[in-house]
Amino acid sequence: MVRVGKKNSILNIEIGRVKVVDILLFTKHLSVTLKSGLPLMDGLEILKDQAKGKMRRVIGLLLETVKDGEPFNVALSEFPKYFSQVYLNLVKAGEFSGTLVESLERLSIDLKKRHDFKNKVRSAMIYPVMVLIAVTGLGMSIAIFVLPKILPLFTSLNVDLPFSTRILIFVAEVFEQHGIAIFIGSIVAVILLTFFLKRKFMKPIIHWFLLKLPVVGPIIKNLNLENFTRTLGLMLESGLTIDESLKIVGESMGNFIYKRSVLGLIAVVRSGDSLMVGMERHASIFPTIVSKMISVGEKTGTLEGNLKYLGIFYEEEVDETVKNLSIIIEPALLIFIGMLVGFVALSILGPIYQITGNLK
Repeated sequence: MVRVGKKNSILNIEIGRVKVVDILLFTKHLSVTLKSGLPLMDGLEILKDQAKGKMRRVIGLLLETVKDGEPFNVALSEFPKYFSQVYLNLVKAGEFSGTLVESLERLSIDLKKRHDFKNKVRSAMIYPVMVLIAVTGLGMSIAIFVLPKILPLFTSLNVDLPFSTRILIFVAEVFEQHGIAIFIGSIVAVILLTFFLKRKFMKPIIHWFLLKLPVVGPIIKNLNLENFTRTLGLMLESGLTIDESLKIVGESMGNFIYKRSVLGLIAVVRSGDSLMVGMERHASIFPTIVSKMISVGEKTGTLEGNLKYLGIFYEEEVDETVKNLSIIIEPALLIFIGMLVGFVALSILGPIYQITGNLK
C-alpha cells in the first residue's frame, strides 16, 4: 500500500487536472461494462484503451493498483483531487456489499445532475458578467484615453461649467496624472485582499456574511441544502449508517457554517435524538420543511426518498432563482449603462450648449 501510494503521488504531479466530465464518463462507462458481466480489471483495461490524455494515465494507474491486489476504493483514494469522499465511500460500500454496479450507477446519475446544474447556473450568469466587464472596460477606456483629450478644451474656456462636467474633469485629471499608480495599486489591492480572504480564520466570517446578503444569501442556502439532502440520501441509500453518512456529507459542504452544523448533527444522532432535534437548533439555516420532512422520513422509513425529493426541490429552487436573477439584472444593467452614457453626454454637451448660448 505504501509503495503504491508513493508511486501514484509522484505521477500525480505530472497528471495535472482531469475534467469533471471525464470522471462522469468514466463512472458511467465502468458501470456499463461491469453490468455486462466483465470483471473490474477487464473493464478498466477497456476504458484505458478508449481514454485519451490525462484520464488515460489515471485509469492506467488505477488498473495497476487493482492488479496489485488492492480494493478499487483504495486505488481511487490515490487521486483525492478527482474522486471525492462521497465517491470513495459509495464505491467502498458497493464493493463490500457486492453492489458496485448499483453504486457506480447512482454516482453517474448524481454526477450528471450536478454537472448539468452547474452548467445551468454558469450559463445564466454569463450575460450579466460579460456586460459588467464590457461596461467597466468602456468606462476605463473613456477615462484614460478619451476624456484627457476633450476636457482640456472646457477648462480653457471662461465658462461656468456644470457640476457633472467638473466631476468628469476631476476624474480625467486623476487618471491622467496617476493612471499607472491607480492601475498597479488596484492589482496589488486585489492580490492582498484575495490573500487575506483565503486565510483560514476568515472563512467563518466570510461564509456567515455571504449567508446574510439579500440576494446571494438565499442562493447559497439553497445550494447547500441541495447538496446536504441529495448527498445524505445517496449515502443512506448505499447502506451507510446515519452518523457515517453525516460525517461524509459534512466534509463535502462548501459553506463553513453548514459544514459545522452538519458535523454537529453527528453527536445529536449518537445521543439517541432524531435529526429534526439537531436541525431545530440551527433553524436559521435549516428551514422547517427540511426538518419536518426528514422527521417524517425517519418515522415512516422513507428517509432516503424524502431526502431525494428535497434535493430535487432545492435544485429547482436555485435554478428558478438564478433564471429570475438574470432577468432582473439585465434591465438593471441597461439602466446603469444608460445613466452612465447620459452622465458623460450631459457633461460634454452641457458646456457646448452654454458656449453656443453665449455666442448668440
